[in-house]
Amino acid sequence: MVTETTARKLLWPADTEVLVRVAFLYVGQGTSTVVLVADGDDYRVLLIDINLDEERGGINVPSLISDLVGNGDLAAFVNSHPHNDHLRGLDDLSDRVNILEVWHSGHKPSKKYGEAYEKLQDLIKKVTDAGGDEIVLERTDAPTDLGDAQCHVLSPSEWLTEDVNEEQADERYARIHEQCGVLKFGKDTTWVMLPGDADRDAFEKHITDHYGNSLCSAALGAAHHGARTYFRYDEADEPYMDALDNTDPQFVIISAPIRDDSPHGHPHKDAVELYEDKAGTENVLHTGEDRCSYIFDIFRDGGCSEVTSDDGRLADEYGLEADGEDGKGNAGGGARFRRVTPRQKDRGYALA
Repeated sequence: MVTETTARKLLWPADTEVLVRVAFLYVGQGTSTVVLVADGDDYRVLLIDINLDEERGGINVPSLISDLVGNGDLAAFVNSHPHNDHLRGLDDLSDRVNILEVWHSGHKPSKKYGEAYEKLQDLIKKVTDAGGDEIVLERTDAPTDLGDAQCHVLSPSEWLTEDVNEEQADERYARIHEQCGVLKFGKDTTWVMLPGDADRDAFEKHITDHYGNSLCSAALGAAHHGARTYFRYDEADEPYMDALDNTDPQFVIISAPIRDDSPHGHPHKDAVELYEDKAGTENVLHTGEDRCSYIFDIFRDGGCSEVTSDDGRLADEYGLEADGEDGKGNAGGGARFRRVTPRQKDRGYALA
């Protein structure tokens, strides 16, 4: 019997018509996203990146994932790129849950990456020693099956990874966001895109022209915590809009603290305005506002939900406090979802 923890109540789909559920967690200055993919009568759980931010009261992700999977497994830990704010807490996660696969961008590290990257290497060894799989992300022209749904790796390409990894250490470090893993989850014409910290170079040089409007996704995780690097090299530049225009999201979710609490000023005001111009102000959601996590569903019939806030309940229950203890507020009841119709485009996967 599965224990009804707060994570289970809020995140595990009660509606069997849910094909993919994506939860954008509040983790302070960082990113961590839970993806649940239907697999028959059950769901596979994947975790895309992880961060622990005690200073900003972020969610204790290992504790939440442990409560979510219970006695089950984490199907995969996916690291978009080996920066600390996408890897903090990995050792604790590995201690708490059994992880079957590790997916990562294949980036060759330098000494600048610190302890967090070593934890990724430790996890890869632990998983493969136990008979699990290490998967280096490589873009494909068509999605691959994942349970009853599909996953599409848009970046990095094999040749991009080889090109970056042949550079000297400083240049590799400078190009890590160009080589970042970019993935979509969904099926047929309804998708959610998770671009990690992918920057303008990643999309302008490698992704957008290759995929065109096949990028189209009903929901988009804002790249790089809502930084302008998705659009611009410098604040004064004209924005590069082709990636966002081809993605054409109905909803955009920004994983970042409030701007005054971010050491990098995330999310950048000019980037937020561009997202709002595309999706509408009411459809651009920011986890830093009231420490909220946001949940989005894709249904088996191709429809999708609107993005729904947990009203901060996961952060109340699992939030890291200044003394290192978890917050234990009372969160109850699952989130409610209003169905919306995803915009339709001719976005087949036959690529030129």
